[in-house]
Amino acid sequence: MIHLVNGDVVGSKLGNLPGEVLVWREMYDFGPLSADISHINWISCRAAFFERKLAIPASLFIQNCVDQNQLLSEIPRETEIVLWFEHDRYDQTMLMYVLNELSKKECENLSMVTINEYEGIDSFYGLGQLSSQHLEGLFYKNKQPITDEQIKEAVSGWKAYTSKNPNDIEIWIASSKQELPFLKQALQSHLRYFPSVHTGLNEVEALVLKYLNTNTCPFVELFQAITVQKINDGIGDLYFAAMLNELMTGPSPLLEADGPLPSFQNPEPKARLKLTSYGLDVLNGQKYQIVAVEHDWWLGGVNFKEDYWFWNRNKLKKI
Repeated sequence: MIHLVNGDVVGSKLGNLPGEVLVWREMYDFGPLSADISHINWISCRAAFFERKLAIPASLFIQNCVDQNQLLSEIPRETEIVLWFEHDRYDQTMLMYVLNELSKKECENLSMVTINEYEGIDSFYGLGQLSSQHLEGLFYKNKQPITDEQIKEAVSGWKAYTSKNPNDIEIWIASSKQELPFLKQALQSHLRYFPSVHTGLNEVEALVLKYLNTNTCPFVELFQAITVQKINDGIGDLYFAAMLNELMTGPSPLLEADGPLPSFQNPEPKARLKLTSYGLDVLNGQKYQIVAVEHDWWLGGVNFKEDYWFWNRNKLKKI
């Protein structure tokens, strides 16, 4: 038996269960994506992006991806693979990727532990909140076999998610039968990361500007305030910092900081952030946040540089 989990915290708590633990270390809510990103060319492309945006050394990123893909490919088809993923956008994108890859192997024995709440925890955001005993209980009470229909939904969802046209996600959502209980909600959340045609801001960016309008604050305070409001998204601190950095670039930055934001090399800086006058104008609807052709950002399979016509022609609906 192989337990495939997202995060070392959860992986470290499964030691009493039968089998081995494989911690999957990747971020499929971030960076360049295509339907098949296991090829070395795509791994290298993602590595370069992660190095630019998060300061993760490209060589480290590449080696990690190659090693874990190799481990996945070497698991015998008859071995039971138990996937541990919660409900949020971060985990569900990873679940799609893993099931898409396992479908190619035609694995015979897949099961899953997936929840969006736990009795006694009011604000449940992840399996890492639970103790080893709680996780052991979930394994014996909540583990369920993964069906062919669930695999098909993951494969089709991954195809839509990595498409260059975000309208494919809307089509997928409309036709989803919710075989995977939390995937539809996760992709609906993903669509809210695209810029509104009315403001040029995505939903999280709008929350940031509203908060900073009344609070000049440290990064940690801002991160906590926003993630409480977006508890179902699974936003990481490095992802959030990269998003804020984008708002501080270009000819008309919306934010200012008195120091660097968190990165892989500098995970706990003391930077404070504030709204610029242009950011205030955007917040008040007097200016529009331009998503420029040079904007170096990806959402799923959409490259803001190459696929600029989506924004330029207002193909996206207000989300």
